[in-house]
Amino acid sequence: MYWPTATTRLVDTPSPLDSKPIKRVKSSRKGNFFASLTEDGLGVWDVRPTVLQAAIIRSPASLERFGANVDVFWAYDGRGLIILTSTSHLLFYQLVPSSRPSYNSPGPSTPGPGEGDVVMGWDLRALGTAFIMGRCESLVTQPHNLLMILQHPPSILSVPWPVPSQLLSPPGSHFPPPPLDGDSETQVDCAVWDLSNAKDWMIGGGNDNLPLPKEITCFRTPGLPFVYTLLNQDGRLYVFYQSNQLSQMPISDSQRAELNSGPKYVGVKVHPPPKTHDVTKRVEALGFRQDLKDDGEGVDDRAVHVSVNPRFGLMAIGLISGKINIISLPPYPAQPRLSHTLDLRISANLHSSPGSVTSLAWTGDGYCLAAGYEKGWAAWSMGGRLGGWGVKDNDETTSDEAIGVKDLFWVPGNLEVFLLRPDHNHGPQLEVVSFVKSATTSQQSPDNTRYAFLQMDDRVLVYRGADQPDMSVINPESDVWQSIKIPSAYIATNWPLRYASISSDGKLIAVAGRKGLTHYSAASGRWKLFPDERQEREFSVRGGLLWFHHVLIAAIDIEKTHQIRLYSRDWDLTEILHTQTLPSPVLVMTLLDNSLLVYTADNTLYHFLILPTQTSIKLHLCGSISFRGIVQVPSRVRGMSWMIPLAQKNLGDPADDLIVATIIFLVDGKLVLLRPRRARTDEVRYDMQILADRIEVYWTHLHGVATLENSLWGYDGQNMRIWLDALTIEATRVDSTSDSYEVVEESVKLRLDFYPLSILMDKAIIIGVDPESSLRLPWPIYKISTSSHLFLPQFLRYHLSSSQPNLLNALILARQYDKLVYFAHSLEILLHSVLEDEVSKPTLPSKLSSSSIDLNDSTPSTPKMNLLSAVIQFLDHFSSSLEVVVGCARKTEVDRWKVLFDIVGSPRELFEICLKEGKLRTAASYLLVLHGLGEGEEIDDTIRLLRQAINAKEYHLCKELLRFLHSIDDSGSALTLAVNQVGILTSEPTSPILDVEQPSSTPLVSHQDVNLSTPSITLSSSTPASHNDLTNTTSQADLPEGDKELKQERVNSPFQLSSERMYMTPPSPRTVDRFEVNPEIQDGIESILETPQSASRD
Repeated sequence: MYWPTATTRLVDTPSPLDSKPIKRVKSSRKGNFFASLTEDGLGVWDVRPTVLQAAIIRSPASLERFGANVDVFWAYDGRGLIILTSTSHLLFYQLVPSSRPSYNSPGPSTPGPGEGDVVMGWDLRALGTAFIMGRCESLVTQPHNLLMILQHPPSILSVPWPVPSQLLSPPGSHFPPPPLDGDSETQVDCAVWDLSNAKDWMIGGGNDNLPLPKEITCFRTPGLPFVYTLLNQDGRLYVFYQSNQLSQMPISDSQRAELNSGPKYVGVKVHPPPKTHDVTKRVEALGFRQDLKDDGEGVDDRAVHVSVNPRFGLMAIGLISGKINIISLPPYPAQPRLSHTLDLRISANLHSSPGSVTSLAWTGDGYCLAAGYEKGWAAWSMGGRLGGWGVKDNDETTSDEAIGVKDLFWVPGNLEVFLLRPDHNHGPQLEVVSFVKSATTSQQSPDNTRYAFLQMDDRVLVYRGADQPDMSVINPESDVWQSIKIPSAYIATNWPLRYASISSDGKLIAVAGRKGLTHYSAASGRWKLFPDERQEREFSVRGGLLWFHHVLIAAIDIEKTHQIRLYSRDWDLTEILHTQTLPSPVLVMTLLDNSLLVYTADNTLYHFLILPTQTSIKLHLCGSISFRGIVQVPSRVRGMSWMIPLAQKNLGDPADDLIVATIIFLVDGKLVLLRPRRARTDEVRYDMQILADRIEVYWTHLHGVATLENSLWGYDGQNMRIWLDALTIEATRVDSTSDSYEVVEESVKLRLDFYPLSILMDKAIIIGVDPESSLRLPWPIYKISTSSHLFLPQFLRYHLSSSQPNLLNALILARQYDKLVYFAHSLEILLHSVLEDEVSKPTLPSKLSSSSIDLNDSTPSTPKMNLLSAVIQFLDHFSSSLEVVVGCARKTEVDRWKVLFDIVGSPRELFEICLKEGKLRTAASYLLVLHGLGEGEEIDDTIRLLRQAINAKEYHLCKELLRFLHSIDDSGSALTLAVNQVGILTSEPTSPILDVEQPSSTPLVSHQDVNLSTPSITLSSSTPASHNDLTNTTSQADLPEGDKELKQERVNSPFQLSSERMYMTPPSPRTVDRFEVNPEIQDGIESILETPQSASRD
């Protein structure tokens, strides 16, 4: 996932393009150039450094003859540009190198990322002009042709590329060019396909009033045919294919014959989504038919923009309302379907709408969608998680056009997005937002998911909070991010970074850019580079980087060959430990223990064993399996791992792991499980199960804790979904009402308020980040904050709430974490959540007997025991159960207490148990519960507890108990009775003196003093110094030797007041009057003031 960081930067538009506002910006296919278009000019920019390379300004005569500039398109090779004008003329330009430098000013002394190479100059050369009679609105460029959308009549025009010279008017010619959509001999290579032939799949097709086409786009995934999108002015959107390309796919003979005899293009409507009945929806979910029942009337929420994500097979449709529909595009003949909808107003909690969608762009890796709005921009994850936004949330009646976005695009590396702002006071229109991303977007490996590992343009960030004490991990203020800057000598010439990898212990890091690689050691704090830059430029990393202890495994391409190389951290990069050649490029690598899994572009999975020797290390090939027919598009596989049965782990030969392992694939955003089934001795077949869709990142815990071993964790953009013991997942049927795939329900689902990055299994914590932004300043500021989630309570609840409550599994899991300092807090969360759910049920469980349940029994008393009873029974196996129960009661409403203690047992009995076991503070909490329920004798119970607290020297608790007595009896008689019975007022104190601060309405005799202030008793060594201040202290020398250390002790308590409130509240006149009219208290005060005093207060 991606998050904005730091602040934005503005890019000035130099002369000669600064006279008119920029209308469009378009990035080339490779992303190293982008074009800016004004009404009369065209500029070509270098992305790194961001400089204007070439520009042309059209003459007034050219504007009058051919019309003003409307849009610009890049040729497929990235060297040609096409300008579309308002009069439907096409102006062709070629980008050619020149001998002049790209800019005259000297570059920075220390080049930044991508600024180390010599930036050569470029010029724009005019090639000619073409004309379309039928009014062209949009076009797409392909390797060998141009595809244009015409409005009169609505049709698709195909023109060969490069455009034949006889169809162009040379620069400076006074002769008009022949129309590309004409019917003379010069247009023999051009083909027009009338959209009236699309009556089978287009609304209005075959009629005279065909909707006018507005925009066409095209994309292709290797191994699949071209996919085209057509947006009409009526707001409907269609996806269509070329019939001759579909016929080459593995389809049935009847479908192939139908395609060969049918129209040139076949398509399907994707917006608006079809409104179908339940029966039709069931059939469509299986991909067998499509629903074309459309009344042909206007669309309520029209589509205005579209962007396709070929890496995940998704399509983003921007709507005029500001919403974005994400459509899943499975390979033909399966039908597109609505996946989810993105609504910025709801996700960002905005008061007003951000306006209509103005532009859309996916990152090159497909993990993030940038969306421009009339009032700002936003970045969304593939699964629908909002990663950041820049929208000023104004009132509905106010509008500021300067904060909107007209166009946007991502730069190579996907760590910057360029925004085109509307022209405002002739200020800079180009704004650049920097991003930070998770390293799993480039490489989904177990080690990268083990750590919170982020990647920026020139550095990597590693979260070191996992190495801190337990309380520091869950403290949101203890962010410990280590920033490791990549050497400028490497990143300046090899930008952008393509891969980043971290070792299993987090001490070794490797990164790879366009060429070569470099690695870092946390022990030495140094990077290791190639001594000769020419050796670094000989190869490029393709397929990823992995660490096996101190050995770096790299999949590379060198001189049209594909290799796996092993480097040692301790040796120079020129020394290669081992080389393994493969027949096709590596797509994904995964390291599990000493098994290396390599998945290649020819749909083959290789299993290598890493065998260290005394002098070196090598790879041993154990076997390979082809997944043809199972994985349709190898390039869409984003992650891979496996699970080995326990018997094979303990007794089997590691070379046979591949044929018995359950393979896990993350492909097209789907978490797929492939179970082996031996067909013959030399053949293995797989049963495929799809666990979930829209999965962005997943974790496999082969060596998990207790019941979490072999668990699968996947994040879908909203929830963390966990399947416990994935090896035992049973087959399920196809759910035809909701999806066309076989989906297995997860064991536990965790709703997270942040994006997860790492799972700290030993601490039961999920670590993640959440974006923060400040838009109040003239410039925006973005940052990420670290968040955590305690997952233990949900897993305990899962075990206790199963159809047959599994108390044993819950206890086994809990025992793994009972040493954590926040373990009792986890149990309290568990009890609180279950109690709230039980109370919120329509009918409460029947009242049980007042006697407590036999908590020592390890099995439920009845088969239908409710969840709350099972949790109480589970808690009794831990010494902190009494604290957990009363802590939960104190944090919930009083009306829930009866339900809780009907099952736990009488709070009086629990109070007596606490007294017997010496848990005095817990017993004090039960006093509040007894008081709230109106049970028992509070004064007698308090006096008993107070006496034990004094004997145990729990002086701070004594203060709390005295305050409690005052709170239940305003007359002060209860407090006086307790003081007299316990014997606090003695002539020779043997403990630190209790400083009693008298409330405003109740007199109190103390051994120390009377403070006319807010009711509070603090642990102190003070006695009054005089009748005037009543607040002097006894010197520390007067205290018993064993009690001097308690002088500085401060115990946290919910009863404790702040020092400001205790000592600065003025006394009330009523309190003073009560002292004056009560001679007994006055005599008590005078007797205290006669004792020896010191002049200082602690």
